[in-house]
Amino acid sequence: MIDPSWRRIAGFHAQDDGHIGVVWLAIDLYSDVAHLYDAAVFKREVMAVIAEGISARGRWIPLAWPKSAEEFQKQLLNRGINCLPEPCAEKQSVAEVISRYIWQRMRTSRFRVDQRVGEWLDEFRNFYRDESKVPMEGFPLMAATRYAVEMARYAKPLEHPRSKKRNHPQVSVV
Repeated sequence: MIDPSWRRIAGFHAQDDGHIGVVWLAIDLYSDVAHLYDAAVFKREVMAVIAEGISARGRWIPLAWPKSAEEFQKQLLNRGINCLPEPCAEKQSVAEVISRYIWQRMRTSRFRVDQRVGEWLDEFRNFYRDESKVPMEGFPLMAATRYAVEMARYAKPLEHPRSKKRNHPQVSVV
C-alpha cells in the first residue's frame, strides 16, 4: 500500500498508431525514491474507456502530457482528469537527459518498478537506443515515464477529506 504522504503523478503518451501509454508514480520525499506502481496501454480505445481507466486510479493525480497531445489533453480535462496546465518538452535532448536520469536512479535503487507491472517491464526489456538516441516513438510507456519524471515537481499527496482546510472563521464562546 502506498503511504498517503507520498506524492503522486501520472504521465501519458499518445502514439500516432493510436496506442496510449499511461504510468503512475509515487514519490517518497524522505527516501528520495520514485515508485512506478502502475501502467496501462490503451490500444485504439475510445476516449470514454481511456478516461475511465485513468480516473479509476485516482482522478486527483496530476497527469503530465506532451505538447503533441494537446487535443487529447483537452478531452481528458472535459472528462474530469487532473491534467497539468503546461505540457512536457518533446525535444530529443530533453528525452536524452530524462532517460539518463531515470537510468541513473534505477542503478542506485532510487527508481523502483513494481514487479506486477509486467507490461512496463516487458517494454523496458525491449527498449533500445537507435543510433545512440532515445527512440521517441514505439515505446509509449517509456515516453509516459519520461513525462511523469520530468514533471515530478507537480506531484501531490493524497488529501484526506478530514485534513482539508476549511474557511470557517474561528469562533469562541466567551
